[in-house]
Amino acid sequence: MFLLFKKEFFDAIRQGRKTQTIRFWTRQHVKPGRIISSPHLGRFQITEIDELDPDLLTDDDARPDGFESADQLRAKLVELYGSTHPEGRRCFRVRFNFLGKPDKPTPATPQ
Repeated sequence: MFLLFKKEFFDAIRQGRKTQTIRFWTRQHVKPGRIISSPHLGRFQITEIDELDPDLLTDDDARPDGFESADQLRAKLVELYGSTHPEGRRCFRVRFNFLGKPDKPTPATPQ
């Protein structure tokens, strides 16, 4: 399993200013404790996931997502998904710890 992020979020993720993402899925795709990857970013450990009503998001909910207000977050969700209630999908808040890029294995030295 992997998560895709827009390039505009890369710096906020790397700097620890974005520690969650809101996703609209037909079902829950990740579980707490799992380590997943994101191309061009690295690995993440999922710490928490919960289903929520996007209409009830507060400014406090938006900040870990890298936004200053719930209105800004909802506007981005509309931009990305076309709606805050895409048909046939449920809203999930996925909290994570960014682990960075995996260490590259060092080549074995001949003995």
